[in-house]
Amino acid sequence: MEEAEVPSLSNYGLQWCFKQLSKEEFQTFKELLNEKASELEAGSFPWVEVNNANIEHLASLLHEHYRGSLAWKISINIFEKMNLSALSEKARDEMKIYSSSSSFFAEISQVLEQDGATAAETKEQGDEDDKWYYKSYVMTKFAMKLDACYGFKNFTSEHPEMQTLLGAFKPDQNGFQPHTVVLHGEPGIGKSTLARRILLSWAQGEVYQDLFSYAFFLCAREIQQIRESTLAELISREWPDSPVPVMEIMSQPERLLFVVDGFDDLDFVFKDGDINLCEDWAEKQPMSILMYSLLKKVLLPESSLIITVRDAGIEKLKSIVMSPRYLLLEGISVEKRIQLLLQHIKNDHQKMQVLQSVVDNHLLFDKCQVSVVCSLICEALKLQEMSGKSPPPTCQTLTGLYATFVFHQLTPQDAFPRALSQEERVVLKGVCRLAVEGMWNMKSVFYGDDLGIHGLRKSELSALFHMNILLQDSHCERCYSFLHLSLQEFCAALYYVLVGLEREGDLYPLFIENIGSLTELKQFGISVHLLQMKRFLFGLMSKEVIKTLEALLGCPVPVVVKQKLLHWISLLGQQANSTAPLDFLDAFYCLFETQDEEFIRLALNSFQEVRLPMNRRMDLIVSSFCLPHCRYLRKIRMDVREILSRDELTEAWPMIPEGMQTKTFIDKSWENLCFVLSTHPNLQELDLSGSVLDEWAIKTLCVKLRQPTCKIQNLIFKGAQITLGLRHLWMTLLVNRNIKYLNLERTRLKNEDVGMACEALRHPNCLLESLRLDHCGLTHACCVVISQILMTSINLKSLSLAGNKVTDQGMKPLCDALKVSQCTLQRLILGNCGLTAADCQDLASSLISNLSLTHLDLSSNSLGSEGMNLLYRTIKLPNCGLQRLILNECNLDIASCGFLGFALVGNRRLTHLSLSMNPLEDAGVNLLCEVMMEPSCHLQDLELVKCNLTAACCKNLSLMISTSKRLRSLDLAANALRDEGIVALCQGLKQRKSSLRRLGLEACELTSGCCEVLSSALSCNQHLTSLNLIRNNFSPGGMMKLCSAFAHPTSNLQIIGLWKLQFPAQVRKMLEEVQLLKPHIIIDDGWYSFDGDDRYWWKN
Repeated sequence: MEEAEVPSLSNYGLQWCFKQLSKEEFQTFKELLNEKASELEAGSFPWVEVNNANIEHLASLLHEHYRGSLAWKISINIFEKMNLSALSEKARDEMKIYSSSSSFFAEISQVLEQDGATAAETKEQGDEDDKWYYKSYVMTKFAMKLDACYGFKNFTSEHPEMQTLLGAFKPDQNGFQPHTVVLHGEPGIGKSTLARRILLSWAQGEVYQDLFSYAFFLCAREIQQIRESTLAELISREWPDSPVPVMEIMSQPERLLFVVDGFDDLDFVFKDGDINLCEDWAEKQPMSILMYSLLKKVLLPESSLIITVRDAGIEKLKSIVMSPRYLLLEGISVEKRIQLLLQHIKNDHQKMQVLQSVVDNHLLFDKCQVSVVCSLICEALKLQEMSGKSPPPTCQTLTGLYATFVFHQLTPQDAFPRALSQEERVVLKGVCRLAVEGMWNMKSVFYGDDLGIHGLRKSELSALFHMNILLQDSHCERCYSFLHLSLQEFCAALYYVLVGLEREGDLYPLFIENIGSLTELKQFGISVHLLQMKRFLFGLMSKEVIKTLEALLGCPVPVVVKQKLLHWISLLGQQANSTAPLDFLDAFYCLFETQDEEFIRLALNSFQEVRLPMNRRMDLIVSSFCLPHCRYLRKIRMDVREILSRDELTEAWPMIPEGMQTKTFIDKSWENLCFVLSTHPNLQELDLSGSVLDEWAIKTLCVKLRQPTCKIQNLIFKGAQITLGLRHLWMTLLVNRNIKYLNLERTRLKNEDVGMACEALRHPNCLLESLRLDHCGLTHACCVVISQILMTSINLKSLSLAGNKVTDQGMKPLCDALKVSQCTLQRLILGNCGLTAADCQDLASSLISNLSLTHLDLSSNSLGSEGMNLLYRTIKLPNCGLQRLILNECNLDIASCGFLGFALVGNRRLTHLSLSMNPLEDAGVNLLCEVMMEPSCHLQDLELVKCNLTAACCKNLSLMISTSKRLRSLDLAANALRDEGIVALCQGLKQRKSSLRRLGLEACELTSGCCEVLSSALSCNQHLTSLNLIRNNFSPGGMMKLCSAFAHPTSNLQIIGLWKLQFPAQVRKMLEEVQLLKPHIIIDDGWYSFDGDDRYWWKN
């Protein structure tokens, strides 16, 4: 490389410095430079050209005539005279880079000037010349923007991700070697900075020297503006001068690295099948196809990629990239965040309270990982402190802090405070419209045309830049973005408040408008990327925020959006069974942002049941805040996962002021929530299934449950880890006489735990009526203790031991206890207890003596016909008290049906019988049909799910339906009855004598071939109120026939089991019309959940 080329590296730096000057400042610089003519050796310097020189020309003049560092010293001196201290510091740093670069290139020149080079060596030196030239360009391009004096070692020590990146392309322990590395993290976390640092470090020879000969930086924001290009042309844009050695670059594709910064900003509007991907680097293609081909490894598959993407865009990226390695950027450490917050809180008396109010809100504290957001929040806290505002009683809300910052920035900084003018309000709405358009279209980078559409001209933009709201990209002058994505989300939410000031049409309707049901809401598919915008929108409903906004705007703000938000929340409450736990929690977070108790009370008025996951301390806080306003709440389920044992701020412990104990905050939050639960006037059921609670947590809960204000009747701890605190629970049963139901299913119990339970349940103060100990690992010794409970407790009415292997040693004492006259047990569940035919002898003996037992479940025990032979002898006796018998999956056959037939004829009390999942086959069911047509059979409910039935038994079933005066419910689900079976069954349904009210035909392999006959039968039958047709194959034509029957005036159907979403739009519309005609009809896929009868008693 010729010596004359070396100074051009410095030229770029001077140009960058001059570009930081405004037009007026640049003119001042030239005037001051002219004044220096007398001080400098004029020589051949063309002073006459200075006045008309543009930035590039002036930099070239200085560079050409004042070699070395003199051009820099002259410029720095003038910057200081202009009081541009920040720019002069930057220029000093650049001068240091230039100095070090000079010695660097001196070494290169020495190598290139060696004598005796061969032709091959000369070519190789030429290639190396190109590489060094390109690397020097990269260093100059990125060094000043990234503060190159901040050395590689220092950068790596404070950014551990950089250290990980050094080995990112190396094989792992399983031999996997990626060619694609994905850097992901929150917006603003520093992904782009790290990506640029990679290029700079590569150019400086600090990383990837053995892997890559060339590395190219592709900024998505810039290339998105290019319509068409070849990959060669794209690379040429990154090359400092022509000609570009394209052939040499492309000759070793495995030695190429492409750093693609900002995947989220690339526009891919197609799918793989829609396009022909590009394989030729010289072929011109639309930019979207070119980038898609590169990322998908169709173009230059041997090359390597580093891609930056936000966390929200990972799913989209996964569908494109091939076998990537992911690297998460975590941002500012917890310790550093606390340090920054403490530095900005000046009031020593409030320091602890303010810090706690931020740390408690994990969403807010997590956002402080991003440097710019942390600065924004610190500024907002300072503004709150200056205004004399006290910290909130619970914790800071994100909306409150952002509103403080944004409204302060927007307030005109005149001599006297004033509201925004009409013109300024128009600009504000234009900015907010720009923000909301971006949110709906997943767009955070805007170009000049985007701004023009919303009426934002250069004069308005200049003001916005100084407000730190909308900024010009320092790396791409044609690109604009909000200070941070969260600020765009806030402005987008503000748009929906501002539109209330005018009566114009809303270009971006709310996601909750015109939605009548939760199903429609789910179909609409609210995206995750709109979640924070939605929460900001709720937060803007705060009376305090609205008051501040009205002062800023100088006029009242009619909050027309408020009713729409109330409607969305009420939908969740009205359809609690269909609402996911995360949706409930999201609703609570939204309401918490408002800090408006009146609004929250209105929103939660319809809530009778909620399900909440509890994983963070903030979950406890928002739940404690909202639950008291659910006035009609009956049931609550919470999944508390180790929140009470995890200290989130352990790494920052040295930074936390003395006396500020994180664990104390968590404890207080849990105590507050337990207090809310124990004082709610209508709460009847508390479900903590799956929760992980240590002894302190369960003790705290139990202390609150013992309060006289506690109205809870049902406690459920299914699968919960609460063993250490069980003794506190048993004690609670003695104090709280409201608790009637306790479920400890899948809680491992020791003998001593059961012993304590026995002492509590035998106490006269204990009024517990139902106890579930399913799958608790009970031993035969536990069964002996439980038998003592049965003999002494006068209140216990229901006991479940399902899933415990009850041996002969355990079964005998239980049966003996049932014989005792003091035993008042009414329901006994022994499903899946490992019982055999031999155990039936003791059980049958106890049933003779026991007159109180009415419900018995023996499901999933291999009893067989031998066991039924022993049981039926007792069941058929007139004095046997059994009313409901569950024998699902007991290996019963046709012989067993014969024994059951005898029992049904003799027993007038037995009204419900479940024989599901037994291989009864057609012959067995034919036997039962004959018995049920007898006048002496009083059976009302027969469950025959999955019993290997076919159409062959349907004639007898039909006859039974038309003959039996007592049969009310028949479930034939999961049997291959097919269309011919239903045709036969419909003969019985058409008979006026049929008293059947409930019929289950789920998954019976039905098609549209039976719809006409079924429709005719339904139109005739005035008794049938519930029908299950889920998981059958009906065409739109068949559904049309069924819908006409559903809507028929003589049909009394009230519950129809159908999964609406499986049908096309025309069928869904017909079903909706049926519901409009008959509003009382429920059409849903949860057929079994809409059963008011006690039919599935053993499950509850």
